[in-house]
Amino acid sequence: MTVPLLRRTVLALVATVAGVLLTLASAAPATGHATLLGTAPADGDVLTTPPAVVTLTFNEPVQADDDGVRLLDAAGDPLPAPVRAVDDTVELTVPPDLPEGSYIVDWSVVSTDGHPVGGAFTFSVGQPSTEVRDVAPSAGPSLVDLLHQGAQVFVYLGILGTSGLVLFRTVLLDPGARLVDAPVQRLTTLFAAAALGGLLLYLAADGAWRTGAGVPGLVDPGTLWDTLTGTPVGLATVVALVGLVLALGTGATPAGRALTCAGAALALLSLPLAGHSRSFGPAWLVLGSDAVHVLAGAVWFGGVLGLVITLRSSAPAGAAARTVGRFSTAALWVVLALGATGTVLAWRILPGLDALTGTGYGLTLLAKVAVVALVVVIAGWNRYRLVPRVGDDDGARARLRRTVGTEAWLILLAVALTGVLVSQSPTEGHTAPAPASAQPVAEHVALGDGMADVRVAPARVGANTVTLALHDADGAPLEPEDVPQVRLSLPEQELGPLTPTVTPAGTGRYEVAVDLPLPGEWELELSVRTSTFDNPVVVVPVEVVP
Repeated sequence: MTVPLLRRTVLALVATVAGVLLTLASAAPATGHATLLGTAPADGDVLTTPPAVVTLTFNEPVQADDDGVRLLDAAGDPLPAPVRAVDDTVELTVPPDLPEGSYIVDWSVVSTDGHPVGGAFTFSVGQPSTEVRDVAPSAGPSLVDLLHQGAQVFVYLGILGTSGLVLFRTVLLDPGARLVDAPVQRLTTLFAAAALGGLLLYLAADGAWRTGAGVPGLVDPGTLWDTLTGTPVGLATVVALVGLVLALGTGATPAGRALTCAGAALALLSLPLAGHSRSFGPAWLVLGSDAVHVLAGAVWFGGVLGLVITLRSSAPAGAAARTVGRFSTAALWVVLALGATGTVLAWRILPGLDALTGTGYGLTLLAKVAVVALVVVIAGWNRYRLVPRVGDDDGARARLRRTVGTEAWLILLAVALTGVLVSQSPTEGHTAPAPASAQPVAEHVALGDGMADVRVAPARVGANTVTLALHDADGAPLEPEDVPQVRLSLPEQELGPLTPTVTPAGTGRYEVAVDLPLPGEWELELSVRTSTFDNPVVVVPVEVVP
């Protein structure tokens, strides 16, 4: 590769990434994949008495802690409210002595694939407050958002370019064209450097983005260490770095070539480790499709870059023709693999066909598909019109060099779009309403002279949490003579009774963890010894959905 050509390649890479970053600067920040389906109380509800528990229900399991999900008063001051995540619900235990007024639930959770999502809603007890702190999210992307997405572009360009060029040099390049080994190796090193920079920047930006720490989080040692050792991004970074080091070997011997190919494959496999595919199932299908997709993309990207170098070099016409023929044969299977796996991934990841035009993810995907379709048209022209004449027609070789160069630019754009795609949410902007039956069950029932608040969340098949709050006739917390007893039955299936353990959670408050194996109309029987001689029993219907 000549110095001017290398310089133009570097400038092209920088220009492409700069264009992507400018596009990102005008876009809304990406969010995670978890979608809030509903809350209890709902946003804006006015209650006569304080709720025992505030429940947030999501479309997938999430991670949450006391710092991420907070109960605030109308002035924005935090109140003590322990947080508990149970599968796809998050519960805040509300202080029992809340005065009248408005309250804010400010929440930020981490979805299955490590992406954060957040928001806020309000409810009131008795008379709403005259003034409530504004909890609207800030508009526009932050510097951390831009760095997070921009780093992904560098990671994908770098890893796909490095791995693809390694596979081209060791598998596709004809032995008679080995004089291009050195320029291919230099370009491989350039892409590896881009990947290294992207990986380190992405590691720092992901921790700051995930925790909401802002710019200071980019250099916070604790956040960096937690991201490296406790998240999929940290694992993917380590795997990618090991793979890149192995891929940069000279490959002078058969064992060395095998080692460089293994390194290229390892670097490619790091991409699905922190991508969208971890959040969707079945895992074997989605992760397998993602792995094949990035491998096929790398072979195509690196093969086209390698062909540009080969056709511009002084390699013998016969060796160049054989190299082109090898790549052309491989490209046919690569295109089929990309089409099949891309279809599977879109089917499993997108929430619906309307998401193609109703979300940023869908629009970016359509743009990528359009670019790839154009590349396929050019590749077909090359394969059937120019490749058969490369060996004995200098004019055909010159035309092929130009069309392959165009193909390389378009694939570069497609890879950059992929880097943007993996930082976007497939569900942002897509409305996924929850059916009413998906809401937690909450009942306020008479219990002797007092009352009992019974809440079952998420009221779906699987793990559920039953929360009990007991009150005497004056509305004060009631401390019974003994721990209440809870029995759950499903009469239509003759199942039960289940007798889970009841755990005290404060004065007059109890929690029960229970696994409900089947959908249907369950009956929750609550037995409370309120005094030496009184033991009222109430039955609460609980509709459990699949």
